[in-house]
Amino acid sequence: MIWRVAAVLAVIFWAVMSGLLVRDVYFPEASRFAIIPPRMVMDLFLRQSETFGCTLHLYHQREKIGHANLQVNRRIKQDHETVYDLIAHGTVEQVAPEDQVRSIMATWNLACTLADGERWQNLAIKGSFPQRDASMHLNWSETEPVPEVLVKQGERVLMNSQDVKLLMGMGAGQDRALAMLSLMGGSMPKSSTQSDNKDTMKLQAREGMMVLAGRQRKCFILSMPIMGMYEVKMIFTEAGELARIDLPDDYVLLEPTIHGLQDAVH
Repeated sequence: MIWRVAAVLAVIFWAVMSGLLVRDVYFPEASRFAIIPPRMVMDLFLRQSETFGCTLHLYHQREKIGHANLQVNRRIKQDHETVYDLIAHGTVEQVAPEDQVRSIMATWNLACTLADGERWQNLAIKGSFPQRDASMHLNWSETEPVPEVLVKQGERVLMNSQDVKLLMGMGAGQDRALAMLSLMGGSMPKSSTQSDNKDTMKLQAREGMMVLAGRQRKCFILSMPIMGMYEVKMIFTEAGELARIDLPDDYVLLEPTIHGLQDAVH
């Protein structure tokens, strides 16, 4: 009898563990969170921050390599449309192995306007690379099919808007913008309808429970599609504090007070 009970318990245990495994593989934790409007998360962030911004530390594979400042503003346009302005700037540093002195590899500025907190309207990025004497400028509006781009090294122009137009000419109609984004990401886009394209460029927000700074906490995740194939995840606490930003290629931005000013990523 005891062996029959043990066999039944083993089968139940196997079924439960298999179910959990399938769920975690095919339905990751964040995907099971309840969907909420992105503007709800941004409004919560605005209410909890008197300065409307925060400072984050930039890490790559457990090594601190810079910092970033993020600010969010909300305004109502003349046509009564609510938009959110995301403004960020920061630096990326490099440590010389021989003397452990940090030097600046890059400085950057980003400004993005989001309609209703989920659809981008304007994007502007500026980057400077002192060690290479290089710079990059990009401006893109949803009303323009082609972004304004200028990449220079010293006085030499490496890429400009005309080059971008040639690249985007490889697409057709509404797919041109995605063609450019996918080329930057390293692959050509699949054909899709205009509505599908707009959906893939929208921000999404979810709420749920996850481990944050070593303990289980309620949180909000704001997902931002980048270049047609990458995704940036901004993780907020229940109070609206921006705790972490997960970036592509193992880069992460951490809020130092929430994560205890730690030197390593946990």
